[in-house]
Amino acid sequence: PDCNNLSPPRKHGESWNSPTHNCTIDTCVNGTVTQSPKQCSHETPPKCENNFPAVKVLDETGCCYKYECQCRCFGFGDPHYVTFDGTYYSFQGNCSYILVKEIIPKYNFSVVIDNVYCDAPDGLSCPQSLTVYYNSYVIFMTQKLSDGIVTNLVYVNHKRIFPAYQNKDFRITDNGIETLLVIPAIDAQVMFTGLMFNIELPWSKFHGNTEGQCGTCDNNRKDDCRLPNGTIDSSCSDMANHWPAHDNSSHCTPPPTPPNPPPGCNPDICKIIKSKTFEECHKVVPYEPYVEACKYDVCLMNTTTIGCTSLKTYADECAMQGVCIEWRSASHGACEFRCKEPKEYKSCGPQIESTCDERYNLKFIKDVSLFSPMENMIWEGCYCPPGTTLLSHSSDANATWSSDCDICTCDPDTLTIICDHLTCPTQSPVKCDQDGQVKVTETVDCCERTKCMPKPICLFNNTEYLPGQSVPMKTCEKCVCSDKLDPQNKLHAIECEPVHCDTNCPVGFAPQPVDGQCCGNCVQTSCVAVYSGSITHSIPVSMLFLCYFYIFIETFFITLI
Repeated sequence: PDCNNLSPPRKHGESWNSPTHNCTIDTCVNGTVTQSPKQCSHETPPKCENNFPAVKVLDETGCCYKYECQCRCFGFGDPHYVTFDGTYYSFQGNCSYILVKEIIPKYNFSVVIDNVYCDAPDGLSCPQSLTVYYNSYVIFMTQKLSDGIVTNLVYVNHKRIFPAYQNKDFRITDNGIETLLVIPAIDAQVMFTGLMFNIELPWSKFHGNTEGQCGTCDNNRKDDCRLPNGTIDSSCSDMANHWPAHDNSSHCTPPPTPPNPPPGCNPDICKIIKSKTFEECHKVVPYEPYVEACKYDVCLMNTTTIGCTSLKTYADECAMQGVCIEWRSASHGACEFRCKEPKEYKSCGPQIESTCDERYNLKFIKDVSLFSPMENMIWEGCYCPPGTTLLSHSSDANATWSSDCDICTCDPDTLTIICDHLTCPTQSPVKCDQDGQVKVTETVDCCERTKCMPKPICLFNNTEYLPGQSVPMKTCEKCVCSDKLDPQNKLHAIECEPVHCDTNCPVGFAPQPVDGQCCGNCVQTSCVAVYSGSITHSIPVSMLFLCYFYIFIETFFITLI
């Protein structure tokens, strides 16, 4: 009989996906529904053109696994590029270029690289920064070198952020060497370390829909050198110049013809990539492009250290495939890396280091989230010394530090901060036996210290004056005890300035010096007579009788009027 009691009714022997149990098949058998696990077909891993092993992923049903090639594009050195499908080429353009963009926009995702000329005799260029565009975000990554120490700089929408940083759309981490951006919604990973970049995109979302200097991810090398108009160039080095990041590319310098390295050049540092040092990684990451790029750089630039970029890029690829390699010691010091003290270099460390801030640890390490699959990655970086714990994600490592006159220690077991009041050393007795000295107590580094200091006075004729007081030091000068110290006697200095005299005297008077005084007095030198209301006469004192005569005449006329 059929299963007529179902909605819709089912025929005997009919099967369908169970509406109540994922990955289960319901079957109508003689009027009764039976359940069985969904049968998955046996998948054979495809042969991937980029020589990376195919990865096992869930299919659209979420019940069965299938194999997909990896869309991985990377560049390093001066620079060398490897497209999503594994085509290797060199390109020395000095401009900003589109590494990846979608042919048909689906996820609003693109990546731009900015190349500048390095300090190389052949005019080679190197990556300077990487900019990721995703939805409304602009994520800018670059590096700064100061006193041999590299600092990663990250900006989100033109505002600097300090990793680990996470919002609902992406996470950015920084271990002192690599900066890693993870976007779970599109399963994208972008890594930048100054002289190298790595872009990893899922095949299921991006295959056949990428263009730019990274080419088209479709497991076919024949169309890797795709131009903006959709045609295919025969040379990817030529193709790369056709992808400027801005419409007006007139400011871009035309790339020079790539020089050829000397024949037969095979530097020892490049041989490390093929050696037993990386043997564990050879089966998961093809090493041939890195060896060729290393030989190209070292032979052209005639410097061993440039080869470290190829070794590091290969080591990072190995780490992202789950294989961490201790490789720098094999370079015999050529690739030594310095961390900012007190942090120390470790060849294999966590992506995010635990701190004394438990809220930070919960958000970035302990809570299960879309970012959790990336948290088990182990790679090189700068980490706290053994026995110490990072105070916060933005601080430097240290076991003990000072805070508000306390000595604090971060306990790595309890992840708590324990503080004790600072113990000050005992000071020997202080004697101030020199003239003009007094004892002064001041606080230095939270501890009170006594020392001898000059008295806050001015001294003149064995008399003390306080700052601001007048000092009768010089005739015809105004002297004041100042706040400045005399460099010779260490007392406050006396500052003087000339006394300004008022030389304006009434008509008929003139300034005359007076013994013992600075400014003198106004002394009468003339007799001034005014008559008829406006006529003035000045008569010397020696002719005083004329003065009296004029006064008499003036008075007589006024009486008649």
